[in-house]
Amino acid sequence: MSESTSSLARMLALLDAFTPEKYTWDVEDLAARFNYTPSSTYRYVKELCKAGLLVRLPRGIYVVGARVVELESLIRETDPLTRAGMPLLQELARETGCHVLLSNVYGNHLLNVVHEPGIEPLELTYLRGRGLPWFKGAPSRAVLAFWPRQRVRQVFDATFGKEATEALWTTTWSELKAIRKAGYCVSQAELDRDVVGFGAPVILEGEVIGSLSLVCSLRRAEFLNPVAIGQKLRDCGARLAASLSSGETPASGQNTSA
Repeated sequence: MSESTSSLARMLALLDAFTPEKYTWDVEDLAARFNYTPSSTYRYVKELCKAGLLVRLPRGIYVVGARVVELESLIRETDPLTRAGMPLLQELARETGCHVLLSNVYGNHLLNVVHEPGIEPLELTYLRGRGLPWFKGAPSRAVLAFWPRQRVRQVFDATFGKEATEALWTTTWSELKAIRKAGYCVSQAELDRDVVGFGAPVILEGEVIGSLSLVCSLRRAEFLNPVAIGQKLRDCGARLAASLSSGETPASGQNTSA
């Protein structure tokens, strides 16, 4: 990696610090968070402000800038995964009455990129644009179960840190193997209280690029057939992958809303 590329990566890494839980930072705290020198951090922050990715508030406080909103709008209009997935999610929501989520893997992160509401007024924590925790909930378990063992172990160690015991790993890997054998995942109240999630992977050319999930209340889940739901999610995941492979996605700017 060249020096300029390394510097760019270090600068962009600062954006990872901005979360719903911690959305304001000053230069000193950012420098301490990433173990950068104050001078380098200030230079990176200045460049991010020029690009519109950060904006400076009074008293030296920085927040995410408006350029991110512009990019988010661009993604909605042009992202192939979003465009190909939207009609399928709308179909699933109509057929099942459940909320439907499409999650996308990038690096070792999992992000909800599309949310199609169901008929229930659920208050869900992880909607569009919200990163998902690993090893909790159907969206992430559906991805992890189909990853290579070594990659899962790396994420496991990073997620659990000092709590990443061999006993916990053995149990976790056994659970993921069972999900892989079934082809889908069911989780109960792991991300939100009184909510059940069903998830299956989206696999494109042998790589897990994300997951499709149905979400509903515990009461509604009692009337659903998990095996049938799992199969439906797997079929839709395969259709989404086929659409992406063929390039047959709705044209940019086409309205895909119900």
